[in-house]
Amino acid sequence: MANLFLASEILEMNVQEERNGAAFYARLAEKSAHPLVKKHAAEIAEQERHHETLFTRMLQECEQVEPNEAYPGEYDAYRQALLKNKMFADEQDAAEKAEQWTDKEALTFALKTEQATLNLLKELTKHIDPRELPLIQITVDEEANHVKVLNELLQKI
Repeated sequence: MANLFLASEILEMNVQEERNGAAFYARLAEKSAHPLVKKHAAEIAEQERHHETLFTRMLQECEQVEPNEAYPGEYDAYRQALLKNKMFADEQDAAEKAEQWTDKEALTFALKTEQATLNLLKELTKHIDPRELPLIQITVDEEANHVKVLNELLQKI
């Protein structure tokens, strides 16, 4: 399955995840009484919205090519296997999850989400054209920064 995924597919998945993440963090910022949680959740929500815009723009610049498959349906089967553990079904689900937990529970969940996204991106980068890696590395770096910020925040509260 060498180069099965295209940068455009990874970016397409990330656009929705960033939108969902923005909804999660925005709701967490609204409902939290803890000043640090409010501040950092609001900042991450804004970063997620910025990432969505960035990834949408990057997506528009990517080459749209059909992936090479060893057998019919290989691409869809692999993509569905990678996405089956998505943390958020949609924006509403993301906001509801932020609402139902304590700050610590929500941040712990957010950290798991960001780590899962980072792991997914790292796995997907094995299957794209090496010429498209610089585009995806931006995404990886952004998600790694969220993991760092959330780890630090969890230690402070």
